Amino acid sequence: MMLKKISLIILAGAGIATSATLAANPHLVSRAIRAIPFDNRTPASTWNGMAGQHMGMMQHMQADNEFEFFSLMIPHHKEAIDTAQLVLERSDRPEMRAFAQNIINVQSAELEQMQSWLDQWYLGQESSLTYTPMMRDLSQLQRDELDQAFLEDMIMHHMGAVMMSRMLVNHNLVEHEPVRPFAQHIATTQRDEIWQMRSWLKDWFGVAGMPGGMHGGRDGSPRRPGMGRMHQGW
Repeated sequence: MMLKKISLIILAGAGIATSATLAANPHLVSRAIRAIPFDNRTPASTWNGMAGQHMGMMQHMQADNEFEFFSLMIPHHKEAIDTAQLVLERSDRPEMRAFAQNIINVQSAELEQMQSWLDQWYLGQESSLTYTPMMRDLSQLQRDELDQAFLEDMIMHHMGAVMMSRMLVNHNLVEHEPVRPFAQHIATTQRDEIWQMRSWLKDWFGVAGMPGGMHGGRDGSPRRPGMGRMHQGW
């Protein structure tokens, strides 16, 4: 039975409204964000800050089954790989180049695995979904401007992957059991990378918390992996 379409910005079960209604009503957006069980170290004010600048980035990522998860996550990974390649070639910071190389290596392998599963389980099936890029064109940026823009955009890009992966598992959309640990690994790995990117934003550019008004600790410092436990054991 076809499941009801779920928007990434409202975990199903929040039972608040459709994504279209949320986009038109900031009060419902705020309520929906507070209902997302992302992480007990992430306060409601964090998600409220996301409601403005970055709501459009998240809203288009919708999946109501495993096939559509692959259909969106594959181009999502391709975008991350292409952008990381730019940073690998242009950044002056060895930490950024190493981080970009790791994104390329890890997400290329994950992309290959998802494509293999598509060919194995869904050969010939076409998706009606269209992926909308979540990152800016960084091709004209250099040095600090490039690094900062990349970190800001990749944080939100990672959050999209984390939330979509969590939805797949938490809302029983997994149809083939190998996909469950795969999605969990994406969520865990990219969640931890978010904390690393937040730390670099603060250390190098004085940007505390996350883009779009997203907050860190009480003193504005990024919170580190291991501070708290993910919802439902993640």
